[in-house]
Amino acid sequence: MRQATTKTRASAARTKKTGRSRKIRRWIFALSLFTLLLVGGVAGAVYWKIDDALNTVTKPNDNFSSPVSQVTNTSYEPSKPMSFVILGSDNRVETGSMNTDVMIVAVANPETKKVTMVSIPRDTRVKIPGYRDYHKINSVFANGEAERRKAERNNQIPTEDGISLTKKTLNEILGIPIDHYVAIDFDGFKAVIDELGGVEVNVDRKLVYDDPTDDTHINLSPGLQILNGEQALGYVRHRHDNRGTKYYSSDFDRNRRQQEVIKAIVDKAGSLEGLTKVFTVMDVGAKHIHTDFSKDQIKGLAYDFKGFNSSTVTTLENGAYWSGGYTYLEKDKLESVRSSLQAEMGVSGSIVAQMNNSPILGKSEEAVAASSSNSSKKSTTKTQAASKPKNTTEEPKEEAPPTPPAAPEDSDENQVAPPDVDVPEQQEEYVPEGQTPPAQTEPSPTPGNVLPPPDIISPVGQDVTQIPAPNQPNTQTDTRF
Repeated sequence: MRQATTKTRASAARTKKTGRSRKIRRWIFALSLFTLLLVGGVAGAVYWKIDDALNTVTKPNDNFSSPVSQVTNTSYEPSKPMSFVILGSDNRVETGSMNTDVMIVAVANPETKKVTMVSIPRDTRVKIPGYRDYHKINSVFANGEAERRKAERNNQIPTEDGISLTKKTLNEILGIPIDHYVAIDFDGFKAVIDELGGVEVNVDRKLVYDDPTDDTHINLSPGLQILNGEQALGYVRHRHDNRGTKYYSSDFDRNRRQQEVIKAIVDKAGSLEGLTKVFTVMDVGAKHIHTDFSKDQIKGLAYDFKGFNSSTVTTLENGAYWSGGYTYLEKDKLESVRSSLQAEMGVSGSIVAQMNNSPILGKSEEAVAASSSNSSKKSTTKTQAASKPKNTTEEPKEEAPPTPPAAPEDSDENQVAPPDVDVPEQQEEYVPEGQTPPAQTEPSPTPGNVLPPPDIISPVGQDVTQIPAPNQPNTQTDTRF
């Protein structure tokens, strides 16, 4: 009897234990299923968020591109370096400008996990392909957009736009193909930094400037500090100063600060604090950033460059200096930049037949540029035109290089170069090895009758610019749109 009772109790205990085990297994299964659903839901939300943001930034934008500049190759190749230009522009209504005041060319190499970049000063002198005379490089995009809009108004198919002309110009100057562009406006720059909680920057010196016309107010003290979006924008854009010309910032200063802030943004975005704000940063960035990178290319770069930080970014020195209303690049430094970028792209030598050396100031131009920067504006056109002989039998003399135009008193070109910008000693006219010096194609301006080139000048062959007949007063048509 006792033995039977013991067996019954043991059987009941086993039954009770089996029931508990089944309940535990059910709970574990339910919890696992819930976890999977939660993780899957979060992963799906993350994927949807990223995909939605990429759809926005890669969507064709009428303000930056047209079918002329659309990229046909949208695939990503992990072993192929990719070049791109970062364009920063001020799209505020009160400025009414299409100039790209920030221009940085970069090469991303997925194999070396390295990004090499160089800043191009906004006032760099260039010859735009198909255009006459010299221009500042920040007006190239505006010229291309003017061409596109003019063609569209005339019901013609555009052959050029701002992006295509910018890529073409940089291609000839640097000797590498420019595969893509990334455009961001100043409001987006400020908003991204604000969403990240600011960036840490070591301000080199006191910067003070106020311009009520566009509501610009810069007041920064030297030292390591956290800058918000407005302060960071003022830091990279500071040019003039309330205290006078000796406190002005040079193009070298601005380029260095641009690179410094970009590195600070990269480090902050990759930090724990930055990762927790990735969604809000993506929301803000998608509204202000546009690119012709494809979604697959962006995803591929993001995967290959995971863990990316400022230590993997190499900045190249451009040797920029100011003279006579333009910024020039030193010959040796430009050659070094070209070689470095070509090596990163994996191209042997230049991919263009004739390099565009317009950013280099030749020896024969130095005296003219120096005198132009110190000259005042004079109105002597009529007197000189009247005194000029109409007929002469003398042999034609070699024309002097074009004199950079005198600028109005309140413009940047008429300001004394910042004290930290030294003009290099006598440079020889740059001519690539094995080539003969190119013939001077610009007409020599009549003294006292030089007008500053407008931001928009039509290419050679278009009839919107009137060319004066011989012995008639020389006039220049402003073709700005």
